[in-house]
Amino acid sequence: MSERVTLLVSSVIAALTAKPEPPPPSFATRHGNTAQIASAVVAIAALVFVAYQVWVIRANGRIATARQVYMSYSESALRYPELAEPDMQKLRTEPTEWVRYKNFVAHMLFAYDEILAVYDEPEWRRSFEEDVRLHLPYICADMPTALDETYFPKMRALLKAERIRCASAGPKP
Repeated sequence: MSERVTLLVSSVIAALTAKPEPPPPSFATRHGNTAQIASAVVAIAALVFVAYQVWVIRANGRIATARQVYMSYSESALRYPELAEPDMQKLRTEPTEWVRYKNFVAHMLFAYDEILAVYDEPEWRRSFEEDVRLHLPYICADMPTALDETYFPKMRALLKAERIRCASAGPKP
């Protein structure tokens, strides 16, 4: 019997001291890290998409603004053809018309400044060259170069190039 008691006691002690077998891992335990990584990837993708949308909206806004400014200039050229193709001697004798003309040229330069900021293409540069050609006497002789600083760098470079051409051409006979 002592064998039986020893066996029984050792069984009881083994049962009491034995660590229970762990339960099988749950779905959350097995896939928790995977879910966190997937959530992080989705969040990063969403952030990139939002940044892209902001960039597109901003670019579309600049394009729309440039088009509106250019259309405003085009409308003023149609409304005031005497300013679009100026008689400089006549304009200089009438102070009100001279101020209107200076503002017309500023409006033209601003319109092209906006357009060239979003559409710097040969067609737009050619259009600028055609429009500015008629106003070179004013730009080269009367328009203060300090005003160039109100425009973007592309327009400043174009105005500088036009003034260099005026200087190299010299006075007309």
